[in-house]
Amino acid sequence: MRYAVLIDVDGDIMYVPENTNGFRNYPEPKIFDNLEDAAEERNKWNTGVVVEYKEKDINTSIREMTNEERLRAMHRSRMNNG
Repeated sequence: MRYAVLIDVDGDIMYVPENTNGFRNYPEPKIFDNLEDAAEERNKWNTGVVVEYKEKDINTSIREMTNEERLRAMHRSRMNNG
């Protein structure tokens, strides 16, 4: 199983990009082979949520966060921003 980290950036949901040196449109997501590395990356982001990453075809866009994932992201944001 592979993992990625979803983040909420001003209401837009996106995967943490492979290259965080500036955010580009449709960046390649940073993919992790194990949950521990994904969790370490998640901890760098206020709204980060670890999700299973399934290889997608070229026509598939980023999936929506589930209600549970959105609540976890909001909770993390509140904890990190005081």
